[in-house]
Amino acid sequence: MEIPDVLLPEGLARAWTSEMPGPVQPPGPRNAPARGSAQPPGPAGIPVTAMLRALWWSETFHLNPATGLPGKVRQRAVPSAGGCYPVQLRVLCGAGCDVPPGTYMFHHGHAEGTSDGGLLRLHGQDAVAHLSAGVRAPGRGAVVVLTVLTQRTASKYHHRAGPLLIADTAYAAVALVHHAAALEVPAGWSVLAPQHWPGPIPEFTVAAVTLGAASGGIGNTREDTAGPRIAGVTEAQLATRRSADVSGPRARASRANDSNTALQRLLDSSLPTFPEPVPSSCRIRLLTGHLMKSPLLPQRCAGQHWVRNLHALVVFETSITPTHESMWWSAALAAHILYTALGTDTSLDFRPVGGWTGTHHGWTTLHGLGIVPRESDHNTHEWPAHAGQ
Repeated sequence: MEIPDVLLPEGLARAWTSEMPGPVQPPGPRNAPARGSAQPPGPAGIPVTAMLRALWWSETFHLNPATGLPGKVRQRAVPSAGGCYPVQLRVLCGAGCDVPPGTYMFHHGHAEGTSDGGLLRLHGQDAVAHLSAGVRAPGRGAVVVLTVLTQRTASKYHHRAGPLLIADTAYAAVALVHHAAALEVPAGWSVLAPQHWPGPIPEFTVAAVTLGAASGGIGNTREDTAGPRIAGVTEAQLATRRSADVSGPRARASRANDSNTALQRLLDSSLPTFPEPVPSSCRIRLLTGHLMKSPLLPQRCAGQHWVRNLHALVVFETSITPTHESMWWSAALAAHILYTALGTDTSLDFRPVGGWTGTHHGWTTLHGLGIVPRESDHNTHEWPAHAGQ
């Protein structure tokens, strides 16, 4: 199966043009089909099942905006553009995990024996599909391969889907590494070249996270102990992550001053602990005050006028044509800031912002991270139309 245009360089660059997406199409399956059996976790080893469950499952569902009743999409600790949740978790376990060595995928309660969500041990061709995708199982520890069902996001955002697919994956990968840090499990992420994951539907590799003795890549590895460590995020902290409410006006001046101080402390602590360097063609900018009032700001992010209700916005920009690598850097750093705040109980809430278009003064915005003062509760809010994450 061919790599979709939205994940190729030319198609990715098209996402930032002024071309409008077409009408919403049928989204396709929510999860990749698989032949397998439920695998209950054991009492010892790296708690792979619990770690993935903390990120990718909950007992509650997002509300259907049309009815106000619980819908079919579970609330999760990882944001997703338009609630599409295209990311699939494929798991290759070696020795030392809470399940026997083998090939698994995380299911959301739609497979036999997985009513509470968990790992499904794959059989037959599904068990060796990773070989065709160029991914190898570790001798010890685990590798979580993050794939995407591209049609779920492309059906809604069309040519703008590529950056959103990358961002969805980056937030999931970085969240897992931060959660691993709280459990003192060495972990690191790496970006994979898009490859078709063998199966009957369009599913493609984007990234991988290594856990335990197999850890490599970039992130919370024990080889990085000479430098600052990333903030660990517990399961309880993950459960509080909800999209910031941006339906009302920005905070009062007194709260805004407190938020400015909290935001500056967060950036001072999170930026030095991000394990990837800033690409030479990229930069980070913080928008506050009068910059947030610009009437041009919503135009630059696909008409998302709600961004003017944000207290501040961190934007990640490039001076050249956007690439897969620069898009990954921007989304992964935004996720790192978000999960650092979560792990340190910073009094701020966040809303990732995608869908940026055009070039302004020689710079193209890759991704944004919206910030508002934290409210007293963590109610879940539905994404407005065209919300980036």
